[in-house]
Amino acid sequence: MNEFLPDELCFLPYPELMGTYRALRAELLARYPSTELRPRRTQTGFAEKYVYAVASPGVRRLPGAPERYVLLSVVLPEPSGSPRAAMAVEAAPGRYTHHIVIASPEDIDGEALGLAALSHEFAVQRASRGGKK
Repeated sequence: MNEFLPDELCFLPYPELMGTYRALRAELLARYPSTELRPRRTQTGFAEKYVYAVASPGVRRLPGAPERYVLLSVVLPEPSGSPRAAMAVEAAPGRYTHHIVIASPEDIDGEALGLAALSHEFAVQRASRGGKK
């Protein structure tokens, strides 16, 4: 019987995504070892006080996305203009959530990780200012 970690549970209904999620998790934790995983029913957050990335099963259709994928969401202080961001929305003043389609481990590339790095930096800066923008 397979053992699953709490942060993997939201991917159980989508076993074809488990390897891609695990590769993404390994990459983020290697880059940011003090990251706290915050598993929820439908997603897993990656946080350094503030969440800087969220991984969830991609089940909603995004333009140009495959039927199933890992959705990596990151928060930046402004729209990035990156072609990898399938969508960017202002979730709160000065906080733009960018949604990145990760269809396979090969999609965990410099562009996606660069956006995650900017989001990580933004979260750390917010924490150092006590949560202010």
